[in-house]
Amino acid sequence: MVTASGEIRDEDARAQTVEALYLVAHHRATGILIDYSDALSEVSLAELYWLPDYAAEVGVPWGIRVAVVLPQRQYRLESFQFFELVCNNAGWDVKLFEPKAAVEDWLAQAAPVQRHAEHPAAA
Repeated sequence: MVTASGEIRDEDARAQTVEALYLVAHHRATGILIDYSDALSEVSLAELYWLPDYAAEVGVPWGIRVAVVLPQRQYRLESFQFFELVCNNAGWDVKLFEPKAAVEDWLAQAAPVQRHAEHPAAA
């Protein structure tokens, strides 16, 4: 699980992507929970657009499920929706949750992860 609080900026989003990669690899996880319930996203739309490419670049495996718990404070929710759309369009399995209750069931349904070269979009 990656947890964030306070203001989240572009550089934080990239650092959290690397942290998620470490956690997935270290625990051989098929999913990751990103808890932004106490965060305020100031990540730019441009950064959100390129974040799926960055995730592939740093080696986040395909097929992992990414559950994002939305902030309690309804601030810039459209940026989270944009992130979900961009990721899904790029082939990543990302879903937004509010509240955190249904996250664990959804993550438990994850299929085995694939290496980047095995992803159909990489061909």
